[in-house]
Amino acid sequence: MPTPKWLIVGRNEYRIRTSRIRKIRPYFLILVIGLLAVYVTFIPRLVSLFIDDFLAFFLSHAAVAMVQIILFMIFFYFIILPITYTLKEVQTGQLEIFLAAPIKPSDVLLGEFLGVMPFYAIVVTMIAGFFTAVMAPLGLDLVQIAIIIIIFVVTFFSALWIGTVVAAVLRTKLGKTARGKDIGKALALVIALPMIAIMYAITGGRLLEALADPGASGMVRAILGLLPSSWGAEVIVGFASNPGNIAAAGFETLTRFGGLVAFFVALLWLGAKAANRAYSIEPTTFTASRAKPDGVFYKTVKYLGGGGSFGALLGSVFKDYSRRLENLSKIAYMVGLIVLISIFYGGPDDPEGALLMTSFILPLLAAFVVGEVTLRGKETLFIYKKTPSGVGRLVKARLLHGWLVVVPIAAVITAVPTILSPQTTFISLLTSTGLVILFVAANVAFVLGLSLLNPAFSDKSGNYVINLMITMFALPNGLFLVPLIVFDLGPLHTLCFVTIPLNWLLSIVVLYLGKGKLSRIE
Repeated sequence: MPTPKWLIVGRNEYRIRTSRIRKIRPYFLILVIGLLAVYVTFIPRLVSLFIDDFLAFFLSHAAVAMVQIILFMIFFYFIILPITYTLKEVQTGQLEIFLAAPIKPSDVLLGEFLGVMPFYAIVVTMIAGFFTAVMAPLGLDLVQIAIIIIIFVVTFFSALWIGTVVAAVLRTKLGKTARGKDIGKALALVIALPMIAIMYAITGGRLLEALADPGASGMVRAILGLLPSSWGAEVIVGFASNPGNIAAAGFETLTRFGGLVAFFVALLWLGAKAANRAYSIEPTTFTASRAKPDGVFYKTVKYLGGGGSFGALLGSVFKDYSRRLENLSKIAYMVGLIVLISIFYGGPDDPEGALLMTSFILPLLAAFVVGEVTLRGKETLFIYKKTPSGVGRLVKARLLHGWLVVVPIAAVITAVPTILSPQTTFISLLTSTGLVILFVAANVAFVLGLSLLNPAFSDKSGNYVINLMITMFALPNGLFLVPLIVFDLGPLHTLCFVTIPLNWLLSIVVLYLGKGKLSRIE
């Protein structure tokens, strides 16, 4: 049987990319050291432009709480990064090879930790370099600067070790079954929402306003003071208040710094013990899943599809989509993102601001819902292609499925902040909600046509990334932001008179071309 052309092309592309990476590998260390040297040289000059603001911040009463929050964000990020990477690719084949060797599981885990440490050290160097450059004009001595650098190293490598241990445990627990792998991929996306919420609170100004209140600042400090990342933050702010005089807070510095180092050593020991118990492969038992009878929801979906064969097809599309927790987690992530944007960048007094921000997120929600139409491979598409009117029925079912999922979500997240606004009237509520519904419905049609026109048969495919980038930037910027700036009509009028007509025209053309591409696919 001859090898398919797409497989030959894929292999050649992989070999070309691998050869390019191997050519760069001997010079990687030199490039990294050079870039870090440029960074360390450039940062003090950049900081000098804002040094007065930085100095005022470190001497304010909110400095401790704010530094605690910043370090906690980075600490949490270093924890979830290895966990997210593991959950996205829960593979046990490599683990089986490692554990077949005559070494302890803790040695495997420690080797994995030491292997990724140089790459994370680059990020730690950049963060520590920024903080030391900011605090250098205060007059800190070399001992204080050295302690600050050690604090960053110990704090973030502690977080990395925690994330590595947790990722190892999850890999062994979730990698046993297909359902566990699906759960892992679902958690990989949702787990980042808390950190995004903190980031939006900082950039949106709400957190800074709260920390301006001494009572709120004290409460934040009390809560974060229990975390090891806050111990180093208090030492850093203490040095900023007493530059060049390490003895001024000698006992507190020794206690917090020593506790941070002891915490890291204890983490290494506990992580090794946990690895010996949990980092293993156990025999897997296979169980057959049973399909339950259709409930009220799927019966309603079939009814909306007109019943008959097309209603059954629409119901099967819904079942295939909703039974994957990864798909549901994407919807939960996007809804959570939109809610956070509405809270921190909009509000009852600025419904148009919330509408402007969410208009950049809604196309991505449509991409997550209908953009995976080809991700299950060509085999599924061939089944529809070989049936009478199968291509048209598939496109119609996926389009209706996207509308039934995305449109109600868009209507709710638009109507709620509009209702909370004191200036809202019934007419304005219907107008804003109706315009967003028309906008999102056109986005669904465009994304579906784009996914068929530029099919991606894996979420790692370059075509899938290109489709996401077009959806994220071309639709909001080209059809909404640019007309908003050029015509200066306001968000609602721009949506009504420019964005929606152009969006529907473009979506119909792309969907028609995508359907033709699917009919000709081989």
